[in-house]
Amino acid sequence: MVRDELQVASGRRQSVKDPTVWSAGGVMVCIGAALRDAASARRFCLGPLPTSISAVTLACTLLAFLSLSAATPAGVTDRTYSYKGYKETMRFFEDLKRQNSDIVETFIAQEVFPEILPDGKSWATCEGEPCKTLIVRIANKKLLTNSTPEVFFSGALHGDEKIGPISVTELAAFLCEQYRLGDGEVKRLVDYRATWIMPMTNAYGYANSRRDENGMDPNRDFAYLQSPTHCMQTQTARAVNELFRRHLFHFMITFHGGMRALTYEWGSKNHMNGRKSTESPDNRAFVEVGASIQSAAGKDPAKHWWYPLGPINDLVYPVDGGMEDWSYGAGWESSPSPITVCRPTTYGGYDGSRTEYRKGSVATLVYLAEADDSKTPAASTLGHTAEIFSATGVGQGHVARNLRMCLKIIELARPEIVVHAPSVPAALLAGSDIEVAVHGFGCQRISSLKLLLVPKAVSARCDFGSGLLDGLDDVGFAGHTDVVNAATVLAELKDQLCRGLTLWERLGPDEKVLRLKGRAPDVMGEFCLVIAAEFDQHWAAQKHPDPGVAPRAIATRIRIDSSYSAQASDGGMVVNSHRTKLFAVSANSLVVTSPKATSLGERGGNSGGGPAKSVPGTPVASPVATPPPTATNEAPKAIAPTKAMGAPRPPPQVIEEVPAGGVSIPAAIVLIAIGLCAGGVLFFNVFKVRKDYCRDRNSDVEPGKVGAAGRDEESCEMTGLRPAE
Repeated sequence: MVRDELQVASGRRQSVKDPTVWSAGGVMVCIGAALRDAASARRFCLGPLPTSISAVTLACTLLAFLSLSAATPAGVTDRTYSYKGYKETMRFFEDLKRQNSDIVETFIAQEVFPEILPDGKSWATCEGEPCKTLIVRIANKKLLTNSTPEVFFSGALHGDEKIGPISVTELAAFLCEQYRLGDGEVKRLVDYRATWIMPMTNAYGYANSRRDENGMDPNRDFAYLQSPTHCMQTQTARAVNELFRRHLFHFMITFHGGMRALTYEWGSKNHMNGRKSTESPDNRAFVEVGASIQSAAGKDPAKHWWYPLGPINDLVYPVDGGMEDWSYGAGWESSPSPITVCRPTTYGGYDGSRTEYRKGSVATLVYLAEADDSKTPAASTLGHTAEIFSATGVGQGHVARNLRMCLKIIELARPEIVVHAPSVPAALLAGSDIEVAVHGFGCQRISSLKLLLVPKAVSARCDFGSGLLDGLDDVGFAGHTDVVNAATVLAELKDQLCRGLTLWERLGPDEKVLRLKGRAPDVMGEFCLVIAAEFDQHWAAQKHPDPGVAPRAIATRIRIDSSYSAQASDGGMVVNSHRTKLFAVSANSLVVTSPKATSLGERGGNSGGGPAKSVPGTPVASPVATPPPTATNEAPKAIAPTKAMGAPRPPPQVIEEVPAGGVSIPAAIVLIAIGLCAGGVLFFNVFKVRKDYCRDRNSDVEPGKVGAAGRDEESCEMTGLRPAE
């Protein structure tokens, strides 16, 4: 069967007496089939083997399959994705919460947001029972605070578009599985970010395979360019609205179907120039992040990006009452137009004040993902779990590509510096070298990167964790400005690439790792080593924004604003951020000693508010090796989304982490062995074919002429035989 498939694949049949000629190629066919799916592997690889196949080839086949299994992380079971119904999805998340109670919380919108259904009556039937709108949060409950960066994913605003629900459901499963397996990058996503999911946003529509909710289109039902009585009519829109009133979402993806496109703002009729979208104030961020998640999704079999990228108005069409425009502009565009104050009468009504928002509270970088030309493609196109780890998305199933997009969005919610295990002593002499290795995570570019020496006098402690997006007061620092002004700059780099997630790129441990190298100053005292970084300053660029304001999105402003604060309309969720973000190098202080040194106070130091002074020392960017990641977690009490999450920050930890990825030593050994085997098979087969040819060459080929297999008298001499006469 292997030989037949090779002949078909090559487009011709060849006459080969010895099946061993095909064995090396057969290995490649089997490998390719296995990469596609199990059925192909059975078809291509389990046919009758040629009786004369060599032991060398069998060994190499085994090694090839070992290398394929090595590409999937240990502990990960490769399984095929399949659609889930309404009840099955509800049970799935109940089980997921029970098995992962420290990081998974589930809510029913009608229970935690009673204002969306004031009459309390059953509003629809889903698979024989009253419909419930499910909300899921994935986050480390112990580390969750009222300033944890948040992202949101909507599975199905239109219930007959089925790829989104299974994609976000499997996203939750993936995060939990990899968290339990100890993946350092996934732990960072769960520990320091909160992922909110509505897998069946339109519960009625999903359960009944309908676009609408009781005859109303949820994606025309939001408070944007709608009449007051024709918005917030649905349970779908009200549930989303209440969630956004209580939370500050940096990014979101809303999944749809019926075409292929990855689109961003604008998608409304009031932001058009002719038939094209005008430029949103956050257009540069939309384009840059869009390109990142487009790349994460991968390409189709024709090597084109699976998702064409562009504005909603350009690639899809403009609408009134769309969730996309509302979730981007509701917190800063004017009201009552385009932000409508809604007063619907359905389901017992909904108070108009619920569509009046605190300034800056709803300003999300939102992406509309039209997942496929078919609203519900065949289950065989969903793919399988191992595909998430592939370096390219070519020809993969729907779920893996969408998971990678979601993971990238979660990562970008928090720009940070990951400090590799520092080898800084407790004390050192002035003038001694100091080196710190870091990489950027949750960002595209590190615009500025500095290694600072901060006098301990301006801080109560050095162990303020892996980075503070929300200020320094809660960890004992006198204040962000005091720290920056009191610091001495030891080393500096500018405009460096962030490393980011490596789950599917599998970067080596040395790639995109930066080394800051400086010297201890000629002062004595006790200090904290701190990294100061600025991220993605190119997101601030604008040409002709409509309206003509600076970037408004939360995700943009935490990067580009000198200082920035926002608060949710309800509850206690906040954002407090500075453009220059500070990250501890070590939990321990550093004592600089020297017989000739003077104290920083005697020298006047740099604590008087002036700019940080530079110390001689050349910063360099170079790769370093790092140790495995460490982290600890405990299961705390659940936190309902209707309450302010203002618990005090727990004592933070310095996370010393090796980025995931790279080729392990066992995998390298396997790859080397495969190479040696491949070379052996090639030599064995070429030698054998030549030898057989020279013994049994057909008489219709004249001596000295090239035969059917491309061999002549000279090639026969290489075997030590003469051509048969």
